Amino acid sequence: MFNFSAVRPIKIVSSEVLQHLLQKNTTFAVMKHLLVVILVMLVLGTMVPGCSDAPRYDNRLTAADSLMHDYPDSALAIIEAVNRDSLTTEHDQAYRDLLLTQARYKAYIPATSDSDINRTLAYFTAHPKEREKLTRAYLYKGAILDELGFPDSAMIYYKHAEKTAAPDDHFNLGYSNMRIAQLYQRYYANDSAVVARMKIATRYFWATRDTGYLITALGTQGCYPKIVGEDTARFYLKQAISLAKQIKSSKGFQYQSKLAGSYFYYGDYIKAKELAMDIVRNGSDQCNEKQFFYYAARSYIQLNRIDSARWLMNQIPSPNTAVDSMNHYQMMADFSKATQQYDDYARYNESAKRIDTRILEQSRNSKLAETEWIWDADQHQKRLKDETDSHWIVVIAIVLLGIAVLSGIAFWFVKRLIGKYRSQLYTARRDLENMLEAIGKREHSLESEKERLKDQLDKKNIQLAEVNQKNRELEREQASHINRQVSNVIRYRHAALNELYQVVRVKSVTDDGRKQVLPLMGIVKELFETKGILHKPPQKSFWDNLRLSVDGEYQGIATFVEQNYPNLTEKEMHLFLLLCADFPNQIIKLCMNYAHDVTVSKNKKRLMKGQFGLDVKLEDFVQMYLQGELDK
Repeated sequence: MFNFSAVRPIKIVSSEVLQHLLQKNTTFAVMKHLLVVILVMLVLGTMVPGCSDAPRYDNRLTAADSLMHDYPDSALAIIEAVNRDSLTTEHDQAYRDLLLTQARYKAYIPATSDSDINRTLAYFTAHPKEREKLTRAYLYKGAILDELGFPDSAMIYYKHAEKTAAPDDHFNLGYSNMRIAQLYQRYYANDSAVVARMKIATRYFWATRDTGYLITALGTQGCYPKIVGEDTARFYLKQAISLAKQIKSSKGFQYQSKLAGSYFYYGDYIKAKELAMDIVRNGSDQCNEKQFFYYAARSYIQLNRIDSARWLMNQIPSPNTAVDSMNHYQMMADFSKATQQYDDYARYNESAKRIDTRILEQSRNSKLAETEWIWDADQHQKRLKDETDSHWIVVIAIVLLGIAVLSGIAFWFVKRLIGKYRSQLYTARRDLENMLEAIGKREHSLESEKERLKDQLDKKNIQLAEVNQKNRELEREQASHINRQVSNVIRYRHAALNELYQVVRVKSVTDDGRKQVLPLMGIVKELFETKGILHKPPQKSFWDNLRLSVDGEYQGIATFVEQNYPNLTEKEMHLFLLLCADFPNQIIKLCMNYAHDVTVSKNKKRLMKGQFGLDVKLEDFVQMYLQGELDK
């Protein structure tokens, strides 16, 4: 093996070789920079679109916008007070045009031009980041076109609004669906589409807690019992009426009129009459259509209450719309039939049918559904085209990224090969130098190593002799210490035995009531001489002898306690025997393995109160037993 510990840094590559390697690395450097440029372009392409911030609008305009939903008249006053020419930024001017169009529409001011909303739509179309305002611009562009008599164009802008709205913009999504449904409803184009769109609007208005528009969405669905079912239609109408009463909206009377018509056409004339007459009495001036008069009068006619019907017919205002005229002729036809005026019945019935047909012919617009279908088809084609374009963009990006990755891998692989060859060149040169140096120094190093190892061995022998000497001294000290401890234990044990022989006695009561002291030297001698109190507790023979002595001295008290107090533990019984034998606390502590003398007193009290249930001293307990006061 070679010794590599003494290698010196050396120059191994000449200038010509270095220049050659640099020339070869030029291609890899260019590829490396190209990879970095591609990655930076990809990152910037994803970051740049999100860098533009929304502009700050004039405070007066934002204040008017906050009032627009609930107080459109106040919002209109604020907007009209702001001169458009005083606004210095284009976004404020576009915002003002949007709010002005919206406020006028909500204040029921007829539209005469769409110039304001066109400017707004042009600005926000060029700034699609303002997504919510662009959605509103589409909505009110459609509303203005609807007012001006272009429902097909209005449908297209409502569809643009629905597509543009953000997924969490629940209000505008609900409003756009409601406007599309109202187009279908007004032009008798597609009843199923009305219900479907209003269901979607209901879901969004529930999410925004917008009760006013929610009433419209529910009430409109209730007007189509053939689509949703009779019971469901009435449920929707009742919900709309209930919500309208909660917010005190006049829309409740409008849908109560629709509910009365529902009951009328399905033959419940009493319920229809009650609902319609409630509007006649309490809300006739708040309901913008007069059908409830006709439902009430026709219900009286169907119930054969001709006088009440005749009285109510005189209260109905003169018809001023085609729908009112149709309802008037239907009422007169029912009245003529009930009074057996059949010629008048046929004439009035024919007039009602003629007006109904004319309303349908003038209002029906079957092109609305076709317009929506064509728009959806165009959007589908655009989406497919966008997906195709996106697919190719993704493919190109993947190809570029793959090229970049392959270039990086190739660069890394070639660089690794160059590094490997360079490392091998360094290693070979270093091995040659080490080999030459090792051959010249090997003999000298071996001699030096031999001398060094000999010196180390001498030092280790000296250290080993010193350690052995210290171990012998430590062993002598430990033996001396152990002997002293054993002598102390023996002296302490003999002292304890001597003290015990002097103090241990058993107190007994004689016939004349005096106490006499009886020695228990035999028990004590057995305890200390056979097992040793200082090393472990007494064995069973000691406790058996002690029990027999206590029973003998106190007329069987130990047996009495065992029989009458079965819950007494063995340790508690031992304590009772030691106490009866009048052992001192120090000896009881050793026998019972207590930590302190105080523990003896505590356990004595616990024994008397807890086990015997007596608040007396042990001597009194023994005296009571001897005098027969305890129940045996």
